Amino acid sequence: MLKNWLSRFTRKRGIHKTTIRVDFFPEHLAVPSVFWYSSMDQENDTVILAVHFYARILYELAEQNETRVARELMEFLDQVQSLVITEEGPPKRPRLPLGPVTLGPAPPTAPERRYQADFYQLQDGSHRLDFRGSVGKEGFYLPAAFLVFLQSCFDRLKDPALIRLIHCLSRLHAYYRYRRDFWDSTTLTAGPAFALGKEEIQKEEPA
Repeated sequence: MLKNWLSRFTRKRGIHKTTIRVDFFPEHLAVPSVFWYSSMDQENDTVILAVHFYARILYELAEQNETRVARELMEFLDQVQSLVITEEGPPKRPRLPLGPVTLGPAPPTAPERRYQADFYQLQDGSHRLDFRGSVGKEGFYLPAAFLVFLQSCFDRLKDPALIRLIHCLSRLHAYYRYRRDFWDSTTLTAGPAFALGKEEIQKEEPA
């Protein structure tokens, strides 16, 4: 009986593929960590994870009435895209300007802040991201958490995966600008699904 209950729970909850954490220590030291539990293609799964994580960061900013910060983050990433993707040659891997935040090894003390995302693949092939983070100063730390994770993607991903990631983030921006919002909870799945797919936005015909 217990085995059947656990089986139904797993099907509903999905396969726990990975957990990402961004810890902030004193003096704005940030330490990103990625824990893989189930993945046959970590490069591809990292792209999917990053898109869902970014969508959740924008949603959380909107929930905290920080839509101006969310739009500034989108504009900044538009600029990053133009730096990464070039007409010829491999993608560039710039060091993102993180303001007062620096990256480094974790000190032997507990972090002052932690932002964590648990990523699941559901039975139908879709994905879900469970997010939790420290409360306070979200207008600074939420964007910083994503940019720290994005920098780790720049440092670790191979060229094809990095190019796809930048392309998907651009498509996510196009989706949000077409929808004109990113605070509706349905965009947490519809936005990434569009960004990771091949569907194109159908422009309305003039009347």
